Amino acid sequence: MSTEPVKKTTTAADGGLGSGEPPSANTRQSGIGDRLYRVVWRWHFYAGMIITPALIVVAATGALYIFKDELEAVIYPEVTYVEPGTERASYEQQIAAAHAAVPGTQRTILLHVFTNPKRATSMVLAPSGQYVYVDPYRGHYLGAIARGSFFDSVLDLHRTLFLGTTGRIIIELTTCWAIVLAVTGIYLWWPRTANQLWGAWLPRLRQKPYVVLRDLHAVSGFYVAIVAIVISLTGLIYTYVWSRGFQYAGQKTEAYDMFTKSMVCKSPPDAKDLPIDRIIEIAQQRMPGNNLIVWFPRIPNGVYLVTANNDRGPQVNEMLFIDRASGEILEDRYISRTKLIYQLGSWNYTLHVGSVWGLTSKVLWLVTCVILMTLPVTGIWMWWQRRPTGRLGLPRRVDAARPRWLVVTVTATSILLPVLGLSVVVLLVGEYLLQRLRKR
Repeated sequence: MSTEPVKKTTTAADGGLGSGEPPSANTRQSGIGDRLYRVVWRWHFYAGMIITPALIVVAATGALYIFKDELEAVIYPEVTYVEPGTERASYEQQIAAAHAAVPGTQRTILLHVFTNPKRATSMVLAPSGQYVYVDPYRGHYLGAIARGSFFDSVLDLHRTLFLGTTGRIIIELTTCWAIVLAVTGIYLWWPRTANQLWGAWLPRLRQKPYVVLRDLHAVSGFYVAIVAIVISLTGLIYTYVWSRGFQYAGQKTEAYDMFTKSMVCKSPPDAKDLPIDRIIEIAQQRMPGNNLIVWFPRIPNGVYLVTANNDRGPQVNEMLFIDRASGEILEDRYISRTKLIYQLGSWNYTLHVGSVWGLTSKVLWLVTCVILMTLPVTGIWMWWQRRPTGRLGLPRRVDAARPRWLVVTVTATSILLPVLGLSVVVLLVGEYLLQRLRKR
């Protein structure tokens, strides 16, 4: 294990935190490269300080939500899972049982059909809009997970901090700066010598406490950086400003028309509806081995829309539009044949919660969330330990020309992430005004 002096270390979190100086640059050439390193380090430092509280909350609630299905089986075992029987009740019977048990029910909005024999049939009823569960073997109503349940609260905290629109904007700001933290962190971590192992790829656990803390921050942060960027990028679609831009693009390209526009059956309006069991049978024959979501007609003489997915991959693999009376498949659409923006939207949730590769990716996403909760703590801890006595010791501004490529990159990123761009403008204006004030 390396026992070289601290001053020769060249990893991201090297000495100087709290002294206004960036990590040691003994192996870097002085000049433009060193000044750029100082600039990047300064923005990394301040970004981490600004978003720390919200980032810890988002990472903690995100870690919980990764295992939502598994935890709901523990929290609500009496409604979400059943003991398999020898025969299944018809879906007509199951829907009737749910309607009878929930007063005021007017119609069924959607129905989940699971391949897992232990899963209870779930459906959403109007006007309550809550998920209700029925035993698929005995046809008994099991109960409902009401709005405002545990995971509804977790999701609300994750997306809004319980602050409504204001909270969504704060979360969007946090998400954008988390991307900046990850990218700048990779740059700061990058070893300046090709054969550097300890302090870059592996933490030096037998060094002084500060060096151990620094290495744990830098090394663990690097290993989860790519997953953190994926989580942050996919999280943007659930934010306030950026999500509206994504939806606008989808509307302008008509990418979501296939799902949002209602289709009318070929059968005459007075034709008798097929039993829902027959609709499901047609869908299962066409899309075997998939979990199905059956969307009931939303307009007079509307069609059944059946979407197929599995526990991995995109939320929707295939979509069938089925005539309610004849059972004819009016359209069969595959996700791979849709417009790119729809494909991105369909992959977004599974990438965000880590279910894309099943349990393996969920564990990896969980580890990433846990490390994201610790990085702000270790970062602030390092700053507090190294700051000069009686002073904050914040990083000083680097008075040097920025490379053109850096200016272009920051500008383009600020346009693509407008909330980030606005915050950058506010920070730069604030810094300028503070400098003027100090000169006076």
